[in-house]
Amino acid sequence: MKKLTIFLYAIALLLLTACGSPQAKTGKNTHAMYFWQTSLRIDSAEKAFLYQHEVRKLYVRYFDVVMDGTEAMPNATLAFGDEPVFGPKGMLPEDMEMIPVIYVLNECMEQPQDHLAEKILKRILQMNATNGIHHVHEIQIDCDWTMSTRKNYFAFLQRLHECCEQKHLVLSTTVRLHQLSQPVPPADRGVLMVYNTGDVTDIHEQYPILNIKEVNKYLHYLPDYQLPLSAAYPLFTWKILFRNNQYVGIIHSKDEYPILPGDTIIDRSVQMPQIMEAHNLIASLRPDIHDEVILYDLQDRHIRRFRPAAYEQIFNR
Repeated sequence: MKKLTIFLYAIALLLLTACGSPQAKTGKNTHAMYFWQTSLRIDSAEKAFLYQHEVRKLYVRYFDVVMDGTEAMPNATLAFGDEPVFGPKGMLPEDMEMIPVIYVLNECMEQPQDHLAEKILKRILQMNATNGIHHVHEIQIDCDWTMSTRKNYFAFLQRLHECCEQKHLVLSTTVRLHQLSQPVPPADRGVLMVYNTGDVTDIHEQYPILNIKEVNKYLHYLPDYQLPLSAAYPLFTWKILFRNNQYVGIIHSKDEYPILPGDTIIDRSVQMPQIMEAHNLIASLRPDIHDEVILYDLQDRHIRRFRPAAYEQIFNR
Protein backbone atom coordinates (compact mmCIF):
# COMPACT_ATOMS: atom_id res chain seq x y z
CA MET A 1 0.00 0.00 0.00
CA LYS A 2 2.86 2.37 0.86
CA LYS A 3 4.50 1.76 -2.54
CA LEU A 4 1.19 2.34 -4.30
CA THR A 5 0.70 5.61 -2.42
CA ILE A 6 4.17 6.81 -3.39
CA PHE A 7 3.56 5.80 -7.02
CA LEU A 8 0.24 7.68 -7.18
CA TYR A 9 1.81 10.72 -5.57
CA ALA A 10 4.59 10.71 -8.17
CA ILE A 11 2.07 10.49 -11.02
CA ALA A 12 0.01 13.34 -9.56
CA LEU A 13 3.14 15.48 -9.15
CA LEU A 14 4.13 14.81 -12.76
CA LEU A 15 0.69 15.82 -14.02
CA LEU A 16 0.66 18.98 -11.94
CA THR A 17 4.10 19.93 -13.23
CA ALA A 18 3.04 19.39 -16.84
CA CYS A 19 -0.21 21.33 -16.46
CA GLY A 20 1.33 24.17 -14.50
CA SER A 21 4.31 24.87 -16.75
CA PRO A 22 3.29 27.23 -19.55
CA GLN A 23 6.97 27.86 -20.28
CA ALA A 24 7.64 24.29 -21.46
CA LYS A 25 8.45 23.73 -25.14
CA THR A 26 5.79 21.68 -26.87
CA GLY A 27 7.59 19.81 -29.67
CA LYS A 28 7.67 20.71 -33.38
CA ASN A 29 6.96 24.36 -33.91
CA THR A 30 4.95 26.25 -36.51
CA HIS A 31 6.67 28.24 -39.25
CA ALA A 32 4.88 31.46 -40.20
CA MET A 33 5.37 34.68 -42.17
CA TYR A 34 3.86 38.14 -42.32
CA PHE A 35 2.67 39.50 -45.67
CA TRP A 36 2.51 43.30 -45.50
CA GLN A 37 1.62 44.55 -48.98
CA THR A 38 -1.40 46.28 -50.50
CA SER A 39 -1.90 43.61 -53.20
CA LEU A 40 -2.03 39.87 -52.57
CA ARG A 41 0.49 38.65 -55.13
CA ILE A 42 2.87 35.79 -54.36
CA ASP A 43 5.59 35.28 -56.98
CA SER A 44 7.28 31.97 -57.78
CA ALA A 45 10.30 32.62 -55.51
CA GLU A 46 8.06 33.49 -52.56
CA LYS A 47 5.86 30.46 -53.18
CA ALA A 48 8.95 28.22 -53.33
CA PHE A 49 10.13 29.68 -50.02
CA LEU A 50 6.82 28.78 -48.37
CA TYR A 51 7.07 25.17 -49.55
CA GLN A 52 10.79 24.78 -48.85
CA HIS A 53 10.52 25.94 -45.25
CA GLU A 54 7.13 24.36 -44.54
CA VAL A 55 5.47 27.67 -43.73
CA ARG A 56 1.95 26.85 -42.60
CA LYS A 57 0.60 30.24 -41.49
CA LEU A 58 0.53 33.57 -43.29
CA TYR A 59 -0.38 36.74 -41.39
CA VAL A 60 -1.82 39.02 -44.07
CA ARG A 61 -2.43 42.75 -43.62
CA TYR A 62 -6.05 43.26 -44.73
CA PHE A 63 -6.40 47.00 -44.12
CA ASP A 64 -5.44 49.85 -41.83
CA VAL A 65 -7.76 51.81 -39.56
CA VAL A 66 -7.12 55.56 -39.53
CA MET A 67 -8.91 58.65 -38.27
CA ASP A 68 -11.02 60.49 -40.83
CA GLY A 69 -12.16 63.57 -39.00
CA THR A 70 -13.79 62.22 -35.87
CA GLU A 71 -14.44 58.70 -37.19
CA ALA A 72 -12.17 55.67 -37.46
CA MET A 73 -12.22 54.40 -41.05
CA PRO A 74 -10.56 51.61 -43.10
CA ASN A 75 -7.69 52.61 -45.35
CA ALA A 76 -5.29 50.93 -47.83
CA THR A 77 -7.41 47.79 -48.17
CA LEU A 78 -5.68 44.70 -49.55
CA ALA A 79 -6.42 44.10 -53.24
CA PHE A 80 -7.09 40.52 -54.34
CA GLY A 81 -6.27 39.59 -57.93
CA ASP A 82 -8.00 37.15 -60.27
CA GLU A 83 -5.62 34.29 -59.47
CA PRO A 84 -6.97 31.71 -57.00
CA VAL A 85 -5.49 32.13 -53.54
CA PHE A 86 -5.36 28.46 -52.49
CA GLY A 87 -4.78 25.15 -54.23
CA PRO A 88 -2.52 23.66 -56.94
CA LYS A 89 -3.22 26.58 -59.30
CA GLY A 90 -3.34 29.16 -56.54
CA MET A 91 -0.71 31.32 -54.89
CA LEU A 92 -0.75 29.47 -51.57
CA PRO A 93 -0.75 25.81 -50.54
CA GLU A 94 -4.20 24.39 -49.96
CA ASP A 95 -3.49 23.76 -46.27
CA MET A 96 -2.10 27.23 -45.59
CA GLU A 97 -3.80 29.05 -42.70
CA MET A 98 -4.35 32.76 -43.32
CA ILE A 99 -4.66 35.22 -40.45
CA PRO A 100 -6.14 38.62 -41.38
CA VAL A 101 -4.22 41.42 -39.65
CA ILE A 102 -5.67 44.88 -39.09
CA TYR A 103 -3.30 47.73 -38.34
CA VAL A 104 -5.01 50.29 -36.09
CA LEU A 105 -3.30 53.66 -35.73
CA ASN A 106 -2.82 54.61 -32.09
CA GLU A 107 -4.60 57.94 -32.65
CA CYS A 108 -7.81 55.99 -33.28
CA MET A 109 -7.71 54.94 -29.63
CA GLU A 110 -7.51 58.46 -28.25
CA GLN A 111 -11.29 58.32 -27.93
CA PRO A 112 -13.74 55.46 -27.33
CA GLN A 113 -14.66 53.44 -30.44
CA ASP A 114 -17.99 51.90 -29.49
CA HIS A 115 -18.82 50.15 -32.76
CA LEU A 116 -15.40 49.69 -34.34
CA ALA A 117 -15.07 46.05 -33.32
CA GLU A 118 -18.26 45.02 -35.13
CA LYS A 119 -17.29 47.02 -38.22
CA ILE A 120 -13.84 45.46 -38.43
CA LEU A 121 -15.07 41.91 -38.04
CA LYS A 122 -17.86 42.43 -40.58
CA ARG A 123 -15.40 43.82 -43.12
CA ILE A 124 -12.99 40.91 -42.61
CA LEU A 125 -15.74 38.32 -43.08
CA GLN A 126 -16.98 40.08 -46.20
CA MET A 127 -13.48 40.14 -47.70
CA ASN A 128 -13.06 36.44 -46.94
CA ALA A 129 -16.40 35.50 -48.50
CA THR A 130 -15.85 37.64 -51.59
CA ASN A 131 -12.38 36.27 -52.30
CA GLY A 132 -12.80 32.62 -51.34
CA ILE A 133 -10.54 32.83 -48.30
CA HIS A 134 -10.82 29.81 -46.05
CA HIS A 135 -8.73 28.24 -43.30
CA VAL A 136 -9.32 31.42 -41.27
CA HIS A 137 -9.48 30.60 -37.57
CA GLU A 138 -7.91 33.74 -36.15
CA ILE A 139 -7.73 37.48 -36.66
CA GLN A 140 -5.04 39.82 -35.37
CA ILE A 141 -5.00 43.46 -34.34
CA ASP A 142 -1.77 45.43 -34.59
CA CYS A 143 -1.64 48.68 -32.62
CA ASP A 144 1.20 50.56 -30.96
CA TRP A 145 -0.97 51.56 -28.01
CA THR A 146 0.41 53.57 -25.13
CA MET A 147 -0.55 54.22 -21.52
CA SER A 148 -2.75 57.13 -22.60
CA THR A 149 -4.73 55.00 -25.10
CA ARG A 150 -4.68 51.71 -23.19
CA LYS A 151 -8.14 52.05 -21.65
CA ASN A 152 -9.89 52.66 -24.99
CA TYR A 153 -7.80 50.05 -26.79
CA PHE A 154 -8.53 47.37 -24.21
CA ALA A 155 -12.25 48.19 -24.30
CA PHE A 156 -12.18 47.86 -28.11
CA LEU A 157 -10.29 44.55 -27.88
CA GLN A 158 -12.67 43.19 -25.25
CA ARG A 159 -15.66 43.86 -27.50
CA LEU A 160 -13.88 42.39 -30.52
CA HIS A 161 -12.98 39.32 -28.47
CA GLU A 162 -16.64 38.81 -27.64
CA CYS A 163 -17.56 39.15 -31.32
CA CYS A 164 -14.84 36.70 -32.32
CA GLU A 165 -16.02 34.13 -29.80
CA GLN A 166 -19.47 34.22 -31.40
CA LYS A 167 -17.84 33.35 -34.74
CA HIS A 168 -15.51 30.76 -33.17
CA LEU A 169 -12.45 32.85 -34.03
CA VAL A 170 -9.27 33.34 -32.02
CA LEU A 171 -8.24 36.95 -31.37
CA SER A 172 -4.56 37.79 -31.23
CA THR A 173 -2.76 41.10 -30.82
CA THR A 174 0.76 42.26 -31.46
CA VAL A 175 2.85 43.05 -28.40
CA ARG A 176 5.69 45.53 -28.69
CA LEU A 177 8.59 45.27 -26.29
CA HIS A 178 7.66 48.42 -24.37
CA GLN A 179 4.15 46.99 -23.87
CA LEU A 180 5.53 44.04 -21.88
CA SER A 181 5.62 46.28 -18.80
CA GLN A 182 1.90 47.07 -19.15
CA PRO A 183 -1.18 45.00 -18.25
CA VAL A 184 -2.00 42.11 -20.58
CA PRO A 185 -4.53 42.96 -23.32
CA PRO A 186 -7.84 41.04 -23.46
CA ALA A 187 -6.92 38.65 -26.29
CA ASP A 188 -6.36 34.92 -26.67
CA ARG A 189 -2.70 35.24 -27.62
CA GLY A 190 -0.03 37.71 -28.66
CA VAL A 191 2.87 38.09 -31.08
CA LEU A 192 5.98 39.73 -29.65
CA MET A 193 7.44 42.04 -32.29
CA VAL A 194 11.22 41.72 -32.00
CA TYR A 195 12.03 44.56 -34.38
CA ASN A 196 11.83 48.34 -34.78
CA THR A 197 13.64 48.53 -31.47
CA GLY A 198 16.11 51.36 -32.18
CA ASP A 199 15.58 55.07 -32.83
CA VAL A 200 15.05 55.38 -36.58
CA THR A 201 15.10 59.20 -36.33
CA ASP A 202 18.69 59.26 -35.04
CA ILE A 203 21.21 59.46 -37.88
CA HIS A 204 23.83 57.89 -35.62
CA GLU A 205 21.69 54.85 -34.68
CA GLN A 206 23.39 51.86 -36.31
CA TYR A 207 20.69 49.30 -35.49
CA PRO A 208 17.22 50.87 -35.68
CA ILE A 209 15.64 47.62 -36.85
CA LEU A 210 17.01 45.38 -34.11
CA ASN A 211 19.05 46.88 -31.28
CA ILE A 212 19.87 44.19 -28.72
CA LYS A 213 20.54 46.77 -25.98
CA GLU A 214 17.03 48.13 -26.42
CA VAL A 215 15.55 44.62 -26.46
CA ASN A 216 17.31 43.83 -23.18
CA LYS A 217 15.62 46.73 -21.41
CA TYR A 218 12.25 44.98 -21.47
CA LEU A 219 13.00 41.26 -21.38
CA HIS A 220 12.88 40.94 -17.59
CA TYR A 221 9.09 41.28 -17.98
CA LEU A 222 8.91 38.40 -20.46
CA PRO A 223 8.99 35.26 -18.25
CA ASP A 224 5.96 36.36 -16.22
CA TYR A 225 3.94 37.91 -19.03
CA GLN A 226 0.55 36.23 -18.67
CA LEU A 227 -0.41 35.79 -22.32
CA PRO A 228 0.53 32.97 -24.72
CA LEU A 229 3.12 34.42 -27.09
CA SER A 230 4.78 33.78 -30.42
CA ALA A 231 7.80 35.75 -31.62
CA ALA A 232 8.32 37.66 -34.88
CA TYR A 233 11.77 38.52 -36.26
CA PRO A 234 12.79 40.94 -39.05
CA LEU A 235 14.21 40.23 -42.50
CA PHE A 236 13.74 43.68 -44.01
CA THR A 237 16.07 46.57 -44.73
CA TRP A 238 15.48 50.33 -44.62
CA LYS A 239 16.58 53.29 -46.71
CA ILE A 240 16.28 56.26 -44.35
CA LEU A 241 16.25 59.82 -45.64
CA PHE A 242 17.87 62.59 -43.60
CA ARG A 243 17.97 66.28 -44.49
CA ASN A 244 20.45 68.49 -42.62
CA ASN A 245 20.96 65.48 -40.32
CA GLN A 246 17.24 65.53 -39.47
CA TYR A 247 15.02 62.51 -40.07
CA VAL A 248 12.62 62.85 -43.02
CA GLY A 249 11.28 59.33 -43.45
CA ILE A 250 11.79 55.75 -44.61
CA ILE A 251 11.89 55.44 -48.40
CA HIS A 252 9.60 52.60 -49.48
CA SER A 253 9.28 53.51 -53.16
CA LYS A 254 11.30 55.47 -55.72
CA ASP A 255 9.21 58.66 -55.78
CA GLU A 256 8.01 58.68 -52.16
CA TYR A 257 10.11 61.71 -51.18
CA PRO A 258 11.81 64.43 -53.21
CA ILE A 259 15.57 63.97 -52.90
CA LEU A 260 17.32 67.33 -52.59
CA PRO A 261 21.00 68.19 -53.00
CA GLY A 262 22.80 67.53 -49.73
CA ASP A 263 20.28 64.93 -48.53
CA THR A 264 21.63 61.75 -46.95
CA ILE A 265 20.20 58.29 -47.57
CA ILE A 266 21.37 55.65 -45.10
CA ASP A 267 20.89 51.90 -45.56
CA ARG A 268 20.09 49.98 -42.41
CA SER A 269 19.62 46.22 -42.16
CA VAL A 270 19.61 43.37 -39.68
CA GLN A 271 22.13 40.53 -39.93
CA MET A 272 21.80 36.89 -38.98
CA PRO A 273 24.00 37.09 -35.83
CA GLN A 274 21.73 39.85 -34.48
CA ILE A 275 18.60 37.84 -35.17
CA MET A 276 20.00 34.72 -33.55
CA GLU A 277 21.28 36.65 -30.53
CA ALA A 278 17.78 38.00 -29.91
CA HIS A 279 16.26 34.59 -30.72
CA ASN A 280 18.47 32.72 -28.24
CA LEU A 281 18.10 35.34 -25.51
CA ILE A 282 14.31 35.26 -25.75
CA ALA A 283 14.25 31.44 -25.87
CA SER A 284 16.29 31.29 -22.66
CA LEU A 285 13.64 33.35 -20.86
CA ARG A 286 10.51 31.98 -22.50
CA PRO A 287 11.08 28.63 -24.29
CA ASP A 288 7.42 28.25 -25.29
CA ILE A 289 7.49 31.47 -27.31
CA HIS A 290 9.13 29.61 -30.21
CA ASP A 291 6.35 27.07 -30.54
CA GLU A 292 5.55 29.43 -33.42
CA VAL A 293 8.22 31.53 -35.14
CA ILE A 294 7.17 34.30 -37.53
CA LEU A 295 9.35 36.21 -39.99
CA TYR A 296 8.59 39.70 -41.30
CA ASP A 297 7.94 39.69 -44.15
CA LEU A 298 7.33 37.63 -47.29
CA GLN A 299 8.97 39.61 -50.09
CA ASP A 300 11.42 38.22 -52.61
CA ARG A 301 14.01 40.93 -51.89
CA HIS A 302 13.83 40.12 -48.18
CA ILE A 303 13.89 36.32 -48.31
CA ARG A 304 16.88 36.37 -50.70
CA ARG A 305 19.05 38.00 -48.02
CA PHE A 306 19.93 34.75 -46.24
CA ARG A 307 20.65 31.16 -47.24
CA PRO A 308 18.08 28.39 -46.67
CA ALA A 309 20.13 26.93 -43.81
CA ALA A 310 19.91 30.24 -41.96
CA TYR A 311 16.12 30.19 -42.16
CA GLU A 312 16.02 26.65 -40.83
CA GLN A 313 18.14 27.85 -37.93
CA ILE A 314 15.72 30.68 -37.13
CA PHE A 315 12.65 28.50 -37.48
CA ASN A 316 13.83 25.35 -35.71
CA ARG A 317 16.61 26.12 -33.23
